[in-house]
Amino acid sequence: MQFFVLDSNYMSPQQLAWLEKELKQSDAQWKICYFHHPLYSSAAFHGSAVELRQVLEPLFLEYGVQVVFAGHEHVYERVKPQKGITYFIEGAAGELRKGNLAKGTTLIASGYDQDLSFVLVEIAGDAMSFQTISRLGRTVDSGVILHKASSKPGTK
Repeated sequence: MQFFVLDSNYMSPQQLAWLEKELKQSDAQWKICYFHHPLYSSAAFHGSAVELRQVLEPLFLEYGVQVVFAGHEHVYERVKPQKGITYFIEGAAGELRKGNLAKGTTLIASGYDQDLSFVLVEIAGDAMSFQTISRLGRTVDSGVILHKASSKPGTK
C-alpha cells in the first residue's frame, strides 16, 4: 500500500505534477490519498470541493486510487463509491458539528454527526476493513472494501 498526502489548501501545478509522477510510478496494490478538503460531502457547512475534484479525480481514476480520506467537515461520512472510488470524511475527532449532515442526499453511504468519532482501518491483501467508532465506543459504521482488479493503472 502507498499513501499520497496532498496540501488541498493550494493545489499548485508542481504538486499536481508530483502526484501524477508518483501515482504513475507506484506499483502498490492499494493507492490511498488523503488531504483536508473533501471532494464529495453531504455536510451543510462546507460541502463538496468541486473545483478540487475536477483537478484531482481524473488522476485518481487514471492511476487506480481506490480510497480517499479527507476532513474539513466536522462529521463522519462515507460517501457511496464515486466512479469506483470510496471517499471518507472524518473531521469529527476534534470538534463536532452536530446535525450538520444533509438529510435525503444521495451521496451518503453512511454518516454520523451526533458525537465525536474516529475511523480504524486495516488492510490485509485484497481487503480494507474499516470501523468508525464514536467517543463512547459505539460502532457507527463498519465494512470491507475489496480491491478492484483492473488493468495496469496509468496505461491507456
